[in-house]
Amino acid sequence: MLARGGIALLAVVFALATAAVSIASALAGQVVSVLQQRLYDPESESGLLRFTVFGTDVDYALVLQSAIVLALIAVALFVFWRITRDASRICPECRSAIPREASVCRYCTAELADSGN
Repeated sequence: MLARGGIALLAVVFALATAAVSIASALAGQVVSVLQQRLYDPESESGLLRFTVFGTDVDYALVLQSAIVLALIAVALFVFWRITRDASRICPECRSAIPREASVCRYCTAELADSGN
């Protein structure tokens, strides 16, 4: 796929991936912020999203935020994979991936049925 589009396609994919990570990070930051506001215990000095290990406060809100970003990016990649996977079908003769709309296989020139499978 990159061989046909070249460096311009790679640049577009990189820019979209960077934007997706930025959006997911901002969304996860807002979710963690809301959790901190809702679950904050004013009687405790450290709040809910912290714990103490050997006298050192550990703020695990960043870990929670990173987990949310990872989950959002994984879902986005899965959806993208499903969309691109459904755009092609397998030739029954040579087992090559070809566009779903094709009526003739470009590799073995076999006539294809309109069923799309």
